Amino acid sequence: MANITAAFWALILGEVLGYICGQLDILTISPVTMGVLSIVMGLFAANAFSWITKSAEAPSK
Repeated sequence: MANITAAFWALILGEVLGYICGQLDILTISPVTMGVLSIVMGLFAANAFSWITKSAEAPSK
């Protein structure tokens, strides 16, 4: 369920960021490509953050 939430927010924020950057640079963007890339990068970042902080947890006995 956490990955679905992360993918949803990555899609929303990626589309907004892509639109803003596209308007600033006067570029044409593909919404589908921007959405897929933002979901992939968002899931990678969320899982990498979880993996990195897992070693900082207190060991259970």
